[in-house]
Amino acid sequence: MIVSENLPVSLLIPGVITAALAVLIVMTKQWHGKHSFDHYDGAQKFHVVPTPRVGGIAIISGMVAACFLSSEPVSKLLILMLIAALPAFVAGLMEDLTKVVKIRDRLLATLLSGTLAWWLTGYTLNHIDIAPVDYFLAYVPASLAFTAFAVGGVANSINIIDGFNGLASGTIMICFAAFALIALQAGDVQLAQLCVVFIFVTAGFFVVNFPFGKIFMGDGGAYLLGFMLAWVAVMLPSRNSTISVWAPLLVCSYPVLETVFSMWRRHHRSGQHPGQADSLHLHSLIYCRVSRVVFRKAKPQLKNAVTSSFIWPLPLLSAGVATLWFSNTTVMIGGIVVCALVYRLVYLRLTQFVWCLRPSTLNHKYLE
Repeated sequence: MIVSENLPVSLLIPGVITAALAVLIVMTKQWHGKHSFDHYDGAQKFHVVPTPRVGGIAIISGMVAACFLSSEPVSKLLILMLIAALPAFVAGLMEDLTKVVKIRDRLLATLLSGTLAWWLTGYTLNHIDIAPVDYFLAYVPASLAFTAFAVGGVANSINIIDGFNGLASGTIMICFAAFALIALQAGDVQLAQLCVVFIFVTAGFFVVNFPFGKIFMGDGGAYLLGFMLAWVAVMLPSRNSTISVWAPLLVCSYPVLETVFSMWRRHHRSGQHPGQADSLHLHSLIYCRVSRVVFRKAKPQLKNAVTSSFIWPLPLLSAGVATLWFSNTTVMIGGIVVCALVYRLVYLRLTQFVWCLRPSTLNHKYLE
């Protein structure tokens, strides 16, 4: 492995490679567009022209480059994580290219990636500081199943919030920045450096995606970055006993809450499957209720991008609290509850047009 004497430069190069390949994909879209385009028809489509959705290819290329440019301990861990991520990434990329891979199959692929990560690295979530559950998680099969489910959930949550330019990639960079700061405070320099690698690679994609949406990360990129985020969340408390197992969940609370609430909302709506796409995500509502109203004269691409800036304060808030009090389980759980309440208040304000915690019967169609 190549160990650079200048760490900032060695971390910057994978980001540059990611950005360069993303630009190359955009410049050659007339040749592969019939396979790679994300067209603008569908419940969750808010772009105005067909756009390549294979940004995951650029992202994984940047990560592979980082394997040769990082320090040996970081490189070895990154290689293992990339191997484990392959089922999730391949399933997502196949959906990007064929548009026929079922959500069930993609979910199973992320669960397989979580299982592979355990087999390769040995880390699992074997406690959550709740005695009855911890007794159950003391058994390896139970701990493995719980870990794979959690990893699959977080990976899919990134795909769910990937609806507007910069939203998913910006949220991911915020989460990895929080993980890096927490790891540094816990003395885990290796994990902190790995998080910085992910930040630079994600930033390489971000500069091409935001604000004009020249390329999308697609399912492949979302599952890849979502898996990396989820596995770092598993490793943080596993490698460092001073970090509460609830701290990573608080950092990732925005995408997780979006996923949980979306499943609950769809389940309670008559005739709709929990995995069925709709246009009632928080980011969709902010776009319709806020961005298009406040910036009604702006170009569609800018209305799209500004939506992300309205949502980024949510992950920033949870990441900030987790970074400051990562060892205090009570504060972490309290923070998750507060984030859930804030999410619900904002969501119901956008659908009910008043500040409340329970939907009125007049506007209940958004939730049932």
